[in-house]
Amino acid sequence: MKLISFDIEISKILPEFSGNLFEHSPLGISCAAVAHDEVKFWQAVPNLSKEENQQMVRDLMAYAEAGYSFVTWNGCGFDFRLLAEESGMFEECGKLALNHVDLMLLVTFTKGWFLGLDKALKGARIAGKVKELPLKSGEILHDMNGGMAPKLWKDGEYDAVLTYLRGDVEQTLALAENVAETRKIRWTSGRGKPQSVSVPRLMTVRECFDIREPDTSWMSNAPQREDFVKWIPDWEKKVKGWLFLNQYICL
Repeated sequence: MKLISFDIEISKILPEFSGNLFEHSPLGISCAAVAHDEVKFWQAVPNLSKEENQQMVRDLMAYAEAGYSFVTWNGCGFDFRLLAEESGMFEECGKLALNHVDLMLLVTFTKGWFLGLDKALKGARIAGKVKELPLKSGEILHDMNGGMAPKLWKDGEYDAVLTYLRGDVEQTLALAENVAETRKIRWTSGRGKPQSVSVPRLMTVRECFDIREPDTSWMSNAPQREDFVKWIPDWEKKVKGWLFLNQYICL
């Protein structure tokens, strides 16, 4: 597989602990990036216009048509959904989402809970997310996280945000390559116990619906599979159509 990772940063400044970010829509996109053998950025101040987001969708589709397989961490439930809302190209973004590899979704559909990218990176012995960034003043920002990116972008700290974004796409790509080789996503639980999910092959979002649903009866607010894809037009037909076809082939 020719892998290419994808990630987005929002432009809207949100209050801390905002919950479901889409409740604060429109979120805007300040910048986005892909990484394969190089990193490509899309960026604008204060944010990308609808037309610029539409061009990004066309660019991503061109990568797919050239044989690249997209890989993300929560791209189905967030990045591709956000791009669909900002571009208005729901059908095209839905196709990209269903046919790409969402590593977090593999964990969530198998285990029934969310997992942070940093934990998976550490489990693969890959450098964690970028935490320290130099600012224009010469100061060093410590404990960087994605929630800080919109304010930094508004303050003109473009290089800092792009450096953070570059780290995300490069590390997601490195993780995907590690998972393809080791066939596992590994991490350590909060209690220090080694955990893992077997990944015989990098499955697309559509294929992840074949994964047997775990028992989440003990959880008070377990993630629901449809929440990741219900923004996609006719998602049930597209996902269930795949399931029916796959079951027919297996008979």
